[in-house]
Amino acid sequence: MRLVSAGAAFCLLLAALLLSGPAVASSNYPVEIQKQLSLSYTPACAICHAGGVTGYGTVTTPFGQAMRARGLVCCDIASLDTALAALEAEESPYITYLEQGLDPNNPGAGAVPPATYGCLAVTGPGRVAPGFAVLALLALRAGRRRSPSPPRTPGRKHAFKRRGWPARS
Repeated sequence: MRLVSAGAAFCLLLAALLLSGPAVASSNYPVEIQKQLSLSYTPACAICHAGGVTGYGTVTTPFGQAMRARGLVCCDIASLDTALAALEAEESPYITYLEQGLDPNNPGAGAVPPATYGCLAVTGPGRVAPGFAVLALLALRAGRRRSPSPPRTPGRKHAFKRRGWPARS
């Protein structure tokens, strides 16, 4: 019994690729920074990644470099906490700027823009992206059972043989 047709599987794969965000591995870093520093907002990925362009090896901002110099590595929350603690112990202006809601890389520019996630961005954690609803509907449609075939008549198998078609079983 096939659970998902090839077309439905393709649609699910396509939706997952189109609706997923570029920063999967460290996407929880902004939330962790918010938690560790008791911020009233979730900082944007742009505080570490110039222009918010995320991915492996893209930490290019002064704040991001300072965090890397203090042990921050990809995909390791403990290293993020250690780097933040080191900056706090040094009484770094980066931490002060973040606590004031300013961009640590350019405090004169004003407030840090809120974090956004995925292609169909939502601000901050806790909200469901509209794309998720589309993905859920596709999954439901793919998993829906089709109505059963009508019962076969006893002579139907022989009718296929007479026409040269392979018999259904």
